[in-house]
Amino acid sequence: MASLGKTLLSIITPKKAGKSGGQGYTGTFSPQQSQNILTAPTYQEHLTDIFSSRQADDSRTLMVALFENDPDVSAAVSAYLTMANTTMITLVRDLDGEIDAEATKSLLQRLKFMTVPTDYTLGFQMKQNMEQWCEEIRYMVLLRGGAAVELIMDKKMVPSDLRNIDLNSIEWFEKTPGDYKPRQKVSGVQGGINLDIPTFFVAFYRQNPTKIYSNSPFVSTINTIAARQQVINDLYRIMQYTGYPRLEVTVVEEVLRKNMPANIRMDEAKQTEWINLRMSEIRNSIQDIRADTAFVHMDSIEPGIMNEKSPGAGIDISKVIETLNAQNQAGLKTMATVIGRGASGVNTGSVEARIAAMNADELNAPVSAILSNVFSFMLHQDGYQGFAEVSFARGEMRPELELEPQLTMRAARLKADLSLGLISDLEYHLQMYHRLPPAGAPTLSGTGFGETPSAGSRADEISPNDDPLGRALAPEGSKMAKSNQVSA
Repeated sequence: MASLGKTLLSIITPKKAGKSGGQGYTGTFSPQQSQNILTAPTYQEHLTDIFSSRQADDSRTLMVALFENDPDVSAAVSAYLTMANTTMITLVRDLDGEIDAEATKSLLQRLKFMTVPTDYTLGFQMKQNMEQWCEEIRYMVLLRGGAAVELIMDKKMVPSDLRNIDLNSIEWFEKTPGDYKPRQKVSGVQGGINLDIPTFFVAFYRQNPTKIYSNSPFVSTINTIAARQQVINDLYRIMQYTGYPRLEVTVVEEVLRKNMPANIRMDEAKQTEWINLRMSEIRNSIQDIRADTAFVHMDSIEPGIMNEKSPGAGIDISKVIETLNAQNQAGLKTMATVIGRGASGVNTGSVEARIAAMNADELNAPVSAILSNVFSFMLHQDGYQGFAEVSFARGEMRPELELEPQLTMRAARLKADLSLGLISDLEYHLQMYHRLPPAGAPTLSGTGFGETPSAGSRADEISPNDDPLGRALAPEGSKMAKSNQVSA
């Protein structure tokens, strides 16, 4: 039965190697303009008003802008990426589930060659290290609700890089129930690019199981952000009109009529036209005047200041803003403390920080899924019968020195289990140091190195009355063992 199980669980390698240079396109590549300079952004996105742009753009386009320009969204994204950036643990297990140390070291060596330039004849190479790979996947998970990458092969058909593919450009086909096939939409390429290839990998984050197309987990903030933007725009207008002191100019009509030309006084229509012209002249001459500029006028004008005693607007907008902020925080799936709005005390802040760290840990699940599949493919390409396993250390917001007592207690517990043979040396090093044992490390599992030496007596032969005062513990020849009632 064991041989039959291994036969059924054998891994089938790809029929052909992947395409050199990859098959999918990045979001910045255009096949029609491959020789031209990439268009630089105008950096004017901060002027976009989401209240009006949300009517024209879809949610995916809006989320790209909000990730960069909205303070709450960008703060939540930054907090997620910071807390989720923990130590990555990469292992290789055989089909029996046992850790293969030699295969793990070989895989880590191959990954190192993928993340640093090794062929300097190619000129500039934008190689990314493992942390940058993981951060890029996390960013796309927050932006699109999932991530897609393609394993890139070089001319020697050796894995050389990972390429990020925007899920926004992926179309899905379902020819049979549950069997989805991807195709990438590319401008200028009729029919798109077929990504039904073994080097293309996708993972979703809390995906709706009834849909294949994903959304950003922050998409629920769009309406709240738009409402808040509208309130802020109205508040700006209120402050401009009623909130600040404004220059007031009164035109004395009696003085104005006395200086009216004689040929105009006899015609009522001309009088009105003449007065309106003089009003326009006065308005044009003072509307751009600054507070520190001298204002010279005749006695037909009486300047003054409006709202000089009570310049504040008579509306309390704080409750509206607080309500919108609370809804915005809920849509961002984050804590008030994380985005700088915590005001409930130290204990609440600690609980919120802990929940935020747990949410960040969940963000590493699709990263682990994608990288595990990518690294497993690299092993299977070489004919290895096993799997790669990628995991991440749990997020911890306390400083390392504060964690030292807890780490010491964990080390003592794990050493006791190691001494009894309950865990292996590999498990001990992985739990304590998130890595394999170094070369030459002694094998200690099951050696009993932590057991207390036996006293040489049986339990039924020992009585508490044999030495009630504990004199046997005193050094030989010491006076501490003598009683005051016993003579020397």
